Amino acid sequence: MIPYCRHEIEETDLEAVSSILTSDWITQGPAGEAFERALCQVTGARHAVAVSSGTSALLIALQALGVGPGDEVIVPSLTFLATANAVLLCGARPVFADVDPKTLSLDPVDVSRRTGPRTRGAILVHYAGHVGDVEGCRAALGPGRFVLEDACHALGATVGGVGLGSDSEAACFSFHPAKHVTTGEGGAITSRDEGFVEACRRLRSHGVERDPQRWQGLGLPETLRDEERGGWVYEMQALSANHRLSDIGAALGTSQLARLDGILRARRALAQRYSDQLLDEPRVERLAERPGTGSAWHLYPIRIDRSRVRGGRAAIHRRLREGGVGAQVHYIPIHLQPWYRQHLGTGFGDLPATEAAYLELLSLPLFPSLARVDQDHVLAVLRAALDAETGA
Repeated sequence: MIPYCRHEIEETDLEAVSSILTSDWITQGPAGEAFERALCQVTGARHAVAVSSGTSALLIALQALGVGPGDEVIVPSLTFLATANAVLLCGARPVFADVDPKTLSLDPVDVSRRTGPRTRGAILVHYAGHVGDVEGCRAALGPGRFVLEDACHALGATVGGVGLGSDSEAACFSFHPAKHVTTGEGGAITSRDEGFVEACRRLRSHGVERDPQRWQGLGLPETLRDEERGGWVYEMQALSANHRLSDIGAALGTSQLARLDGILRARRALAQRYSDQLLDEPRVERLAERPGTGSAWHLYPIRIDRSRVRGGRAAIHRRLREGGVGAQVHYIPIHLQPWYRQHLGTGFGDLPATEAAYLELLSLPLFPSLARVDQDHVLAVLRAALDAETGA
């Protein structure tokens, strides 16, 4: 079975992890800051905060932006559960908006329709690594509201030749093994706003502030004030949990970031070859890149034309699997999930473009070590599947 994704570990990664295991720090040591510096270098961001997962990145970013009970945050439904779950975990309510059928990122027109008096902002997902319309969504939301970029697919993507996340209000990344670069499990937040980043760092570790310049005091009597300022003192200034990334994961991530350029080149070359081979296939639609942007190509999604294919996406998926191709579907829309239907009253018919995309989407295998012969096999099985379901 050719998987849809595959993580890759090289000798330099093993050496990096081994160096941590024989050092004085396995967590909360210098490797975390080194990883953050490396991430700033590859993205062009001013600040980065490494955390334990992409989900943690979203949750912490929302909390640092002040999202809480009574607030609403607009989100796409065509994304992994974490995007909307993070809003709920803040005590706020996710409001689902539809996607642009061509890019499968948030549609600014529908964002404008869904914006109301309780709307604090929106989370825009850069679907499949393609860059969504951040400025369009910001204009649709109006002044005083945020756009949090879920860039978990988009490490290495570009806008106008500049790295995604380089000048973001807030952008969140994931380093799960399915992604370009892995820390085992891990994530990060990048931002241009130093105050926001300071809040994220507190929230990363139980809401604790260790900088004496920012302490608020423990409320001890005046005669005991020295007991508030000792070297052992820490202050919990916000409610949070442990979202730290270990030094083991950070070292692995730093090692892998050094290869990001090569990873991106390989992914883009494979994606271009898929596109060239499928250019004249009328039963398949390819995802569009917005002008002036460069995709990171986390996924290679195609849409199956259900009007031409007898059994639809389900039949093509089954035939691909039978032919040794591990195609996947990204994603089941969140608003159709049982928990959301039961608790938020969402359901089929709410988001026509999202639902139409879900019924047609397939992600073909895409990872840097995918051999040409294996890619040819994927394409041959796909064509045979399409022919079998159209009587060609």
